[in-house]
Amino acid sequence: MYKEELVKLIDSLDVDFKEFCLLSTAALVIRGLYDKAGDLDIAVTEKGFKELEAKYNLRSKENGWYIVSDEVECILDNDTVQNAEVIDKYKLQNLEEYYYFLKNSTREKDIIKRQIVEKELNK
Repeated sequence: MYKEELVKLIDSLDVDFKEFCLLSTAALVIRGLYDKAGDLDIAVTEKGFKELEAKYNLRSKENGWYIVSDEVECILDNDTVQNAEVIDKYKLQNLEEYYYFLKNSTREKDIIKRQIVEKELNK
């Protein structure tokens, strides 16, 4: 999803913007640092999780994540939401926090993103 499609998807979520933040690639796309995201990963507070539970048929995954829809997955993570940066009206995962994740990943797509985030952090 390019930024325009991503924004439409985010805006269609029936959850208070204060109760979630965008993670990983989606956060990079909204910042204009990456072209497109394959899906939307979000971290939610307990309140945000309850809002999602009430409105969507959440399905639990083995890794602690939940499938909200074909395009959206979430994880309960109050700290990440609290540490998020607000850009426009969206809460985005803190770049330093995301960089820490990328630094410890060996996946090729994460190595590419790590270089992008590194460059942004060094500005």
